[in-house]
Amino acid sequence: MAYRTFILFTVLAALLSLTPIACNSKPMPPAQNPPDPQPSAPLPKEEDWTNFTTGANIKAMALEGDHLWLGLPNGMIRYDTRTPDNHEVFTPDSTQGGLMSKGIYTIAVDKNGTKWIGTYGGGLTLYDGKTWKTYTVADGLGDQWIYDIVFVGDKAWIATWKGVSVFDGKRFKNYTEKDGLLDKWVYAIALDHDQVFWFGTESGVNRFDGKTWSGYTHKDGLGAEVEPAAPTPEADPATSSEPAVSALPSSEETDYGALGSPSMRHHADPSKKNIGSNPNFVITAAVGHDNAKWFGTWGAGLSRFDGTAWTTFTKKDGLGGNFIHILVVDANGWVWAGTNGGVSWYDGTRWRNFSKDDGLVDNNVFSIVFDDKGGRWFGTWQGLSRHHGKLPS
Repeated sequence: MAYRTFILFTVLAALLSLTPIACNSKPMPPAQNPPDPQPSAPLPKEEDWTNFTTGANIKAMALEGDHLWLGLPNGMIRYDTRTPDNHEVFTPDSTQGGLMSKGIYTIAVDKNGTKWIGTYGGGLTLYDGKTWKTYTVADGLGDQWIYDIVFVGDKAWIATWKGVSVFDGKRFKNYTEKDGLLDKWVYAIALDHDQVFWFGTESGVNRFDGKTWSGYTHKDGLGAEVEPAAPTPEADPATSSEPAVSALPSSEETDYGALGSPSMRHHADPSKKNIGSNPNFVITAAVGHDNAKWFGTWGAGLSRFDGTAWTTFTKKDGLGGNFIHILVVDANGWVWAGTNGGVSWYDGTRWRNFSKDDGLVDNNVFSIVFDDKGGRWFGTWQGLSRHHGKLPS
């Protein structure tokens, strides 16, 4: 396996501490008096892996042509992938309040090139490259905490902590438990080939065809049986094989601190069990080329639903980990899962995995995108990994 390291970003230390590293080695010290980066310079000869540490979780990624947008707990970065180091940093301060929160959970780019940015506590922000526009509950948005965005025609479907909001460019329509949602905490939205919506919530999966709601839980086949012993809240997500990270944003992602923060009061509910494995806690969803629905759970593996039968995969079946953070289907129809034990892919027959031993900068993978040059980008707990080349057989 070949590796290459070069400087990607030169971000202010106040925002990120980002250090290029070579896989399976200690961080390299900075060179003395490095030359100024040349934005137009071509990338070095491609190697299998290129890794960069950020010291912060890359929760979201989106590609816009050759620009890669990264969402982190402390801001957003736009990186020109054609260059060794050409980027722009966005924070509430640098945008003069254009971004209302530094915690970025999801980024989506619409057909017009507008960036839709879902934040922790700062609502929904739209950026067209020049101007910023933020929508909050005062504008009709269901909630200030945004977890997923899916475009359907001229409407955006938005997963929030208080249901699903649908925005037509002028006004919001909100769906809640009163309409049929199993839970108001919604994390994932997927649209299948029949134009049916599937929502991942903290209490299971909802199906909505525009008129009728139905729900699926562990009793129906969602998620695997979980072990009696659950991870503790003190577990370190960066090192634990099964990290315990609650649905709450961390103190660094808000401006309030951990104890007594509005986000903690916002989500406080004695009936919730957000720490530890939960087969009904669905974080991510995707639809395969065969129209099968895939749902990633919090500690109970990955479930596939073909409309009739459920099949669940766990580490015993070859998955890297049982905590599924992100699901993506590639051009071949293969399903990719970002887990707490690396990134896994399924070709319809078996699972294979990349971990730190193979080249990943960190085993906790939260975001995945594929570029049109054969690059596979993985956002992890500690930084960014890019794999280029043939997949191992």
